Amino acid sequence: MWMDVGITFFISQIILLLIPAAEVVGEWSSKILDLPDSHITRYLNTFKDEGEKCRNSESCIYQHILETGLCWGYEENCPDHLGYSNAHCPGDHKGWVSSKSQQLQTFVNQADFGFVKQQLQSKTVMCKPRLDGESFLECSQYLQFCRGSNLYIDFRDLPSRKESFRYKMDVLKKGQIGGRCKLNDFKLQSEAVHQSPLQSWAPEIQHFQELPDLVNKQSKICDVFIDRPTFIMKIDATVNMYHHFCDFFNLYASLHLNGTHNEMFSRDVNILIWETYNYHSNFGITWSVFTKNPLMNLRTFQGKRVCFREVIFPLLPRMIFGLYYNTPVVWGCQESGLFHAFSKFILHRLKIPKRTAIDLVELPRIKITLLSRNTQYRRILNEKALLDKLRSSPRQYTIQRVEFTHETDFRQQLNIIQDTDIFIGMHGAGLTHLLFLPDWASVFELYNCGDEHCYADLARLRGVHYQTWSNPAKLKPQDEGHHPSDGGPHAKFTNYSFDTDEFLRIVDSAADHVSQHPTYRHTFGHLNQPSKSSDEL
Repeated sequence: MWMDVGITFFISQIILLLIPAAEVVGEWSSKILDLPDSHITRYLNTFKDEGEKCRNSESCIYQHILETGLCWGYEENCPDHLGYSNAHCPGDHKGWVSSKSQQLQTFVNQADFGFVKQQLQSKTVMCKPRLDGESFLECSQYLQFCRGSNLYIDFRDLPSRKESFRYKMDVLKKGQIGGRCKLNDFKLQSEAVHQSPLQSWAPEIQHFQELPDLVNKQSKICDVFIDRPTFIMKIDATVNMYHHFCDFFNLYASLHLNGTHNEMFSRDVNILIWETYNYHSNFGITWSVFTKNPLMNLRTFQGKRVCFREVIFPLLPRMIFGLYYNTPVVWGCQESGLFHAFSKFILHRLKIPKRTAIDLVELPRIKITLLSRNTQYRRILNEKALLDKLRSSPRQYTIQRVEFTHETDFRQQLNIIQDTDIFIGMHGAGLTHLLFLPDWASVFELYNCGDEHCYADLARLRGVHYQTWSNPAKLKPQDEGHHPSDGGPHAKFTNYSFDTDEFLRIVDSAADHVSQHPTYRHTFGHLNQPSKSSDEL
């Protein structure tokens, strides 16, 4: 279902080049939406007015999908076969559930668009307007997601806090957030049970109170009125890709939770980060996927009473049973449509080119990227020997060794990953790049250092093949490792060397998966000849 339109985007560009400019003035254009094909097909079916614009436009190449009923999977009337997800459960559920159908439904609810659906179904109006122009607030269960209109937040206390802060739960006091509406305070307080900085919005929303004054541009209680929709973000560690992409992933899911209008994917929004530190991160370009406006933080409005026409409090990175940090996922299932859609959305808006058959001048070779660590721990001690072993293989792999540091441009990193068939690396945040591998790719976590679920789960959520080292007799730690806090032995705090023959065997197994994957074979067509197994060679 993810290949709804196939190569239509490429064809559309040729069509637009052939049509005189005068003829396309006023025509519907997918460039305005700036979405992958798999998103546009759902968008046009969701918003019928936009679908009609496409139908009446000679240059719209999506007209054939307008009657298909393609949907995301969280809509009440979305049949499973028309939803985005290709989730399936080929493995044993290991006692989680009692049937295969229950296994699949559990996975969809935990980690796919069913998670969005559950959040939508749990939403409750916390503060209801009685008249036009009054305030509005609704939240999902445990205040994990909230949104409102005509809301007031008082930041006049911030100048007295001289030290910069993040992860503080005392930013607001009673009455420093509110609106003119009928508040269901009992319901609000009963949901405010997840009292932790990154688990819910309870530390902030619990202080919501009814106000006597209207909240609008003319209100005297508003020192600043923000007319542009504003997403307020509490973010995880910005130096760590695994943790920071929890932020971006949950923001993407929140676009769907907020998706009741045709501007759901608009970049003309504000991002207000709920801390007073200036934002710095090598992954910061990813914000441009969501907004075209400068980032703001609490210092932007310190000393002011700020009113928002529309404000969204998105899903947070460390919610209990949230996505995707530390989340238990039912055994045996893979390929979350939500994770797939997130990957394609990020790659599309960052303009990361796809690898296609048109780029090839010879028979395709399987491309291997080894991510090298230049860190104190978890280095590959015999890295050169492993690379030499790959180069000596009769399968003639294309091999590159890369180091991704805080100085490496993130777009460059994604370009490399999108051009990779087999991604190899030691346990660590750099493996989060697997989210952006091609659908046919395989990730080889060289050694998981005893943390067996983290990247194995992330790989199956994304829907890419995963392998890790399974024979401890064929790897050698430098020492027992010493945890920095207590000095005790720990597998993550040492370095390793690996048996070269076993290494090549696992890589060959990954290559077999890649060469046999239907999407890989479809993409490269007649240029690709079936790879021979290591036994045949």
